[in-house]
Amino acid sequence: MPLVMLLIDICALVAGLYLFFRGFRLLQRKRWIEDTPVSKIAAAAMGPVKVAGKATGPYTLFAPLSEVDCYYYRAVAWNGRDANDSEQSSRASETIFTPLFIEDETGRLLIDPRGALLELPAQYDGQISGGSMTEGGRRFLHRHGLSTIGDTTVSEYVIQPGDPLFVLGTLGESRDGGRLIPYLSREAADLQQREQLEAMGIPDAELAGRTREVRPGFDLNPGVILQAGNGAFVLSRSDPRQLAESLARSAVIDIWGGPVLALCGLGLLLRSLGAW
Repeated sequence: MPLVMLLIDICALVAGLYLFFRGFRLLQRKRWIEDTPVSKIAAAAMGPVKVAGKATGPYTLFAPLSEVDCYYYRAVAWNGRDANDSEQSSRASETIFTPLFIEDETGRLLIDPRGALLELPAQYDGQISGGSMTEGGRRFLHRHGLSTIGDTTVSEYVIQPGDPLFVLGTLGESRDGGRLIPYLSREAADLQQREQLEAMGIPDAELAGRTREVRPGFDLNPGVILQAGNGAFVLSRSDPRQLAESLARSAVIDIWGGPVLALCGLGLLLRSLGAW
């Protein structure tokens, strides 16, 4: 028990310090959002930019949990308790995307979403268990070695065609006129969708008759790309002002709550060591 309490005290101290410094990073991100003016896509300059528009792209993939067409999906899962009432610490995440563009009335930009902070509502969020688990959910857990026994908490975030999108990132040049972004090709997206629909039990006749819309006119090797840089990189559906206000609230909680937690952890640690 003394060793366990000592570890708890150290964890509280470290967590408090982490929250304190995270609060200042959130404030810095808030300032980036407030200080960077919203640009029209056609007038966006190289470097940090803030643009707003709608999500678009030449073709979509199929989100396995929420079962919707989308350009981007990220799924995160972790196990709860299994049938023997033991904790499962396994955790998995999966991110797949097709060419994702943001478009306004002046033009469109290709987004490399790797490394972006997602400020998106969950399209699917809940616990699934063996009895209620869909085949798509079962395959997702199997792909990442998670148990299908017991409850599993799963959240999935997607960007669908026409979604309002706010992006704070860095507009940079592509190397050699094009940048290698690991998005699904059209053929791979078709295969991914077919596999997911088959997992849902869609009849072959309906699969054969399902047509995929492939929109022309998208430059997949543009001269510039909206991507991660030295500053913040955020993909959000929120209005920039609302996002800044949310970051400010989180920063205040972290900056004031972190030191309180750290001091409590330090005091308990000193007491456990007999120094106080």
